[in-house]
Amino acid sequence: MVRSPVMFGFALTVAASAAAGTSTDPPPIVSVAIRNTFDAWAVPAGVAPGTAFLNKFQLSGTLTGDGFGLTGWSAHAQIFRFDGQSLSARLGDLQTADNLEAPPVTRLFEAWVAHQWGAENRSIALRAGLIDLNSQFDSVDPASLFINSSHGIAPDLSRSGRNGPSIYPVSAVGATLTIVPSSRLTFRLGAFDGVAGDPDRPRAFVAERLGRRDGLLTIAQADVQIGNYSRIETGVWRYSASVPAIGTGTAHDAGAYASFEAPIPVAPRLTGWIRAGIANGRTQTVSGYVGMGVAQKGMFKHRPDDRIGIAIAHAIVGAPAARVLGLPRAETNIELTYQFKFSDRIAVQPDLQYVHHPASFVNAPDALGVGLRIVLSTGFPTKPQANDPTDPTVPPDGAPTTAPADAPAAVVTKPIF
Repeated sequence: MVRSPVMFGFALTVAASAAAGTSTDPPPIVSVAIRNTFDAWAVPAGVAPGTAFLNKFQLSGTLTGDGFGLTGWSAHAQIFRFDGQSLSARLGDLQTADNLEAPPVTRLFEAWVAHQWGAENRSIALRAGLIDLNSQFDSVDPASLFINSSHGIAPDLSRSGRNGPSIYPVSAVGATLTIVPSSRLTFRLGAFDGVAGDPDRPRAFVAERLGRRDGLLTIAQADVQIGNYSRIETGVWRYSASVPAIGTGTAHDAGAYASFEAPIPVAPRLTGWIRAGIANGRTQTVSGYVGMGVAQKGMFKHRPDDRIGIAIAHAIVGAPAARVLGLPRAETNIELTYQFKFSDRIAVQPDLQYVHHPASFVNAPDALGVGLRIVLSTGFPTKPQANDPTDPTVPPDGAPTTAPADAPAAVVTKPIF
């Protein structure tokens, strides 16, 4: 049963929209964004058929130092509240079909300070504090339309480490450095606490504790812009502390990934992508991943801002996990989704996901989930778009491309400093 904070989140989001202002230029000294996302699911086939309801309320804000004579400085914080049940417990899937899913908790998710030197297309930016790794690393813009977690950050990285990397729903203390030598090239480096949050306090408001044996998660990525809307990302990551291997012994968790996104030449307003990654199958269940999909904006003339897409997420189970745990060698998720933009503040998104060989349970049957997502958003002084998952309070630190109205589907700027 979804508890009272669900209705509180809806009420606060709707109420705030009446008081929100319009965008300003230059960026305001203080900006605030509020978003409430509610998901309802029916599972007619899976390990536990039934229903699941999930709700996430987010409040974020950014303070820029320019108005105080601190040019280039900024500070950002984000708090979220999650309530609801587990969809994956009903589907039996490994990849977490709903990217809202978490233990019921209220949490300070981000709290960082940053400084940027230089202009937008030739700059250096440094950030330190509680940081969402996925806001800067391993994200594919058109894939942000989809609800399955693998299209936000792939499972070869998201399932790594002793408590996952610094991503939703548990962040870690870290620092990132972004170097932009030109409008076409961006380099990103990051170092994070090797154990995100505090495994002994999974529902703590500030879930971070530093231990001598945690080690570090280090990650490096290069973004190459090709043309106006095409991009290649390549990255590598590694944990400095060894972890128990599946079976016997210990090993270091490490991996690499690459992605490519671009408009489809023969289909205007259609964008496609492919992403692949590998990880150490001795230390985690997923040893490899391949994901791909296409998304289109404005499929119907009378609804130019709606988006439709289909995507495939294929997680490869490592040989040790398959042998020791008896899991299938791979799990494949196929997702079909359509997002209705009813207004700038309201988006409604029916979603269908089919899971072939769910890999969280031994001999799990194929599963089907039918869902509906409702997003309400507002902000001050800039109102964020309900169909844009980025945080509008955080200006980009890379070399972003400004997308005109006729841009391909889901061309969005990453939610980074």
